[in-house]
Amino acid sequence: MNEKSIEVTQKHLDLIQSVVELATQYEKMMDHKRKLGITGEIGEVKACYKYHMRLMLDSQSAGYDAIDNEEKKVQIKTRRSELGKKLTNQTRLSSFSRHEFDYCLLLLLDKDYDIYEIWKAEAPALDSVIENHKRRNPPLASFRRVGEKIFDKKNNVKSK
Repeated sequence: MNEKSIEVTQKHLDLIQSVVELATQYEKMMDHKRKLGITGEIGEVKACYKYHMRLMLDSQSAGYDAIDNEEKKVQIKTRRSELGKKLTNQTRLSSFSRHEFDYCLLLLLDKDYDIYEIWKAEAPALDSVIENHKRRNPPLASFRRVGEKIFDKKNNVKSK
């Protein structure tokens, strides 16, 4: 692969944790009406660290966010529940680009940016789900229908 990627280390996680602390302080200062928009980046770094994937340095041009140990292209989507509220099935994901990828990981984060669930869906299964939405941003329920939960903090589900 020609695109540049990096290994995510504990140093990256430590730095991200510092960013999370600042972001949550900012949100509190702004009465939870404004946020810094860091959820996607945090999800990508955490997923890469957890699953030993390489993070793309320029995910915009590559069209995917990471490369796994089998050289598969991974799209990573992240949603965060705010103020302790549960994400609803109608919650929309960010738009999928038209670039090719092999599978997608969906990280669901709590208000403190900690992972509470991870879902995985293969690209072919997602194709019709994505295409059914004008902005290519399906709701959470649609992703769950074609995906599989591979991590659940509460029930300690850990598979891949």
